[in-house]
Amino acid sequence: MSKSKSKTGLYAVIAVIVIIVVVVGAVIALMYKPGASGTPLTMYTGEISTASYGFGNTAATITSPGPTITLKEGTSYTMTVTNSGTMPHAWEITRDKTTSTVLFGAQIDPTSYIAPGSSGSVTFTPTEVGTFYYICPVPGHVALGMWGTVTVTA
Repeated sequence: MSKSKSKTGLYAVIAVIVIIVVVVGAVIALMYKPGASGTPLTMYTGEISTASYGFGNTAATITSPGPTITLKEGTSYTMTVTNSGTMPHAWEITRDKTTSTVLFGAQIDPTSYIAPGSSGSVTFTPTEVGTFYYICPVPGHVALGMWGTVTVTA
């Protein structure tokens, strides 16, 4: 056997090994990839005036009350809230416009709050159909308009 034939055979074996390693690695990566974090949602918080605070889909569209959020029961969501205001804010879903029991584990920084210019996130899954509220649980902020409606459908 000539030297060039043995080198060609060696290269072919190496190529097959590399292909096998790449394919096996891809299969393992697909099997063990972390679960999806949930359908992404984004909101912004801030002060509209000294007497009115709110939520918006962008930093430029903050309103009081905030925009309605429509969710599907049993679907996982990851809410990210960015504080575009000048004071701390937070976010949570409740049954009414008070700081009552948080629903679905949907709560971002209820005690330490989201600092101005910062963001917070939470992943949650609605488990009940109905109409609920998202609020800023910072004392006095709901009274200044920091709330919106959440509709969960089947």
